[in-house]
Amino acid sequence: MRTRYATAVAAASLLALSACSSGGGSADGSGEVTLEWSFWSQGEAKDAMWQDLADKISKQEDQVNVELNQVPFANYFTKYQSQLAAGEAACIVGMQSLRLPAFAETLNPMDDLLADAGFDEGSWVPGSLTALQYEGEQYAVPIGFSTMRMFYNKDMFKAAGVPDPKDGWTIQQFVDAAQQITDETGDPAFGQSFSDLHMYSLLYAYNGARPVTPEGTLDLTSTKMKEAFSWYTSLSTDLGVVSVPASSGDVPWGEQQFLAGNVAMAVDGSWNTVSNAANTDFDIGVVTLPVGTDGPHTYSANSGFGISSNCEHKEDAASVIMTLTGEDSAKQAAENGAETARTAENELYYKSISESIGKDYAKQAREVAKSAGEVATPFISTDNWDEVTKEMARQFLLAYTGDKDPVEALTATQQAVS
Repeated sequence: MRTRYATAVAAASLLALSACSSGGGSADGSGEVTLEWSFWSQGEAKDAMWQDLADKISKQEDQVNVELNQVPFANYFTKYQSQLAAGEAACIVGMQSLRLPAFAETLNPMDDLLADAGFDEGSWVPGSLTALQYEGEQYAVPIGFSTMRMFYNKDMFKAAGVPDPKDGWTIQQFVDAAQQITDETGDPAFGQSFSDLHMYSLLYAYNGARPVTPEGTLDLTSTKMKEAFSWYTSLSTDLGVVSVPASSGDVPWGEQQFLAGNVAMAVDGSWNTVSNAANTDFDIGVVTLPVGTDGPHTYSANSGFGISSNCEHKEDAASVIMTLTGEDSAKQAAENGAETARTAENELYYKSISESIGKDYAKQAREVAKSAGEVATPFISTDNWDEVTKEMARQFLLAYTGDKDPVEALTATQQAVS
């Protein structure tokens, strides 16, 4: 990707917009083209920021109009599937790295478009581009790069007489801290989850277990996965140091219990670094995932913008995407507390954390991002991942409560969705 955002290149491409209509775009005969842009809602402030960018593009170029359609995340991919079936998918599509394997065939590979634009990968956070690749091809340009880490309640640690964890802490230190906090406070120390990234990241940290092979095949019955999942369930069944989800519908249980102040620790993504601090009334800290027998591990995931395969304005859509992911938009996002995928603009992100939350927390966030980024592996899902996660929630809850052997839960899930 480019080290400097070439405004002239984008402007020239935008001026060359054609007037033909297509899926995800339209023309009114006057030479003006409308490019539809579909993205999930991210809250009032961020939604307004993206709408502002769409409006600016539309105003600056007489021949292009960008129409942003924001959908609640819970419904986004369901609606996208419906639009695909009806041949009505937007030209510019918000895409999540976890979902990419399932939707890659609906998107247009962007390598040639990016090469023509003269991009330099050096301006992007290492790994951010890889997470939005499929079978070696780039299918979306990232807007952020997120890694999984552990958030913790400093007040609960202090009340239990447990020192704050440090980057590089071990699985055993995590277990010891959880046991002492639970014993001293009477509250469960850790929030259990079956949210994919959150749970599997800690299993990955434990011994390198991965639920999906690098080729995209579900692999829940490997020796490592059986060992890691058995350990994870033992935190509730044997040690009693966790808060177990109330039902299979409570997918983000651990994260929610942490924000409510009911547990001392929870795994979460860096995309919630700012919101977690803003939505809690206790002193919050963040640290890398504990290190297990296979060395330091964590998963990365990110989101970005791709081009629908049925879009006939592909070059023009690519130009708009470059504006949406360029220096100016990244600066605006960073100043609004959003992690970016561009290296230079991340300095503004940490500055905003320091000013809005505190210098110590900003320092922690920066250090964790560096450490996690050096070892992070993009999370790979299967092309039927929605089906997998639903079955996973049903089976794994039984293992958490002790009503089913953990290995049996893994096997049942594997067999049900294969």
